[in-house]
Amino acid sequence: MPADPVVAGYLAAVADDLDAARRLAAPPVNRLAAYHLQQAAEKLIKAVLVHRKIHPGLEHRIDVLVRMLDPSDPWQPLLDPLDRLTPYATTYRYPSPTGRLRAGPPTANVLAEAAEIEKLLNRARSELNAP
Repeated sequence: MPADPVVAGYLAAVADDLDAARRLAAPPVNRLAAYHLQQAAEKLIKAVLVHRKIHPGLEHRIDVLVRMLDPSDPWQPLLDPLDRLTPYATTYRYPSPTGRLRAGPPTANVLAEAAEIEKLLNRARSELNAP
């Protein structure tokens, strides 16, 4: 069965976001590396949803996206822990009410999260029949 081009597109975007996160985590560390981790997780979940013929819409909250999957779906418990990355969508991108910009997570944390998402990406490429 040929790969769904939308699923393939999402998975390619996951790889791009992981690349961006890793590059931004290299010295000098850029706080926006965390945002790209959240984006990679979100797009990975959307790839699985599209593969399952579930339209994710414009939703960005990881927990809401994961709950769109049937509870018996084998991907549900793999993706559910990624909800910890939801705050990364905004925490490091916008100033506080006092104008302070928060420093991003340490490089080691970014790289560890990226490695975990990459494992899921590789599994998705295999199981979802996408390059």
